[in-house]
Amino acid sequence: MLEFIIVTPLVYLFYYIFMINKYDENGKLKKQKENKFLSKVIDKIKKFLFGAKSEKDEILLRGRKNKKIKEQKEDIKFPTEVEILMIRYKVDLSKINYKKVLKIVGLMCSIDVGLIIGILSYIPMENVYVLILIGAILMLPVILISYAIVGNYLKKKGLTKNV
Repeated sequence: MLEFIIVTPLVYLFYYIFMINKYDENGKLKKQKENKFLSKVIDKIKKFLFGAKSEKDEILLRGRKNKKIKEQKEDIKFPTEVEILMIRYKVDLSKINYKKVLKIVGLMCSIDVGLIIGILSYIPMENVYVLILIGAILMLPVILISYAIVGNYLKKKGLTKNV
């Protein structure tokens, strides 16, 4: 139970930072300001986690010219979680604020992850690989059930397309 209480807010916080903050209320990507300090910190973290590039990559990188950045298309690319709700449960994004949908999906995903970790913490087993296998098997039904709950909730609120 303690794992669920600790993991759920952390997962939601990361989802909020890396996913929800990227979009505005209409579902379009916000234009990101270039933060040099933050980008340097992120680059150092990437180098620490994933290792330094090889000399060959550095030589190739120095020899290339900077490509011009193309402007983003007006097409909205939805996250997979939102696409599942749109396709399976026919959620109409014109009736609901896009950020609200992302917050609901983020809360759902964080509860799913917290629940799986909470369940796995109560299984008395030393073999980590078996625990990972059990977690992978448990993940599919938990995700399907949570999408069904959210889809029915949005259907009751009248936020789906009338087909």
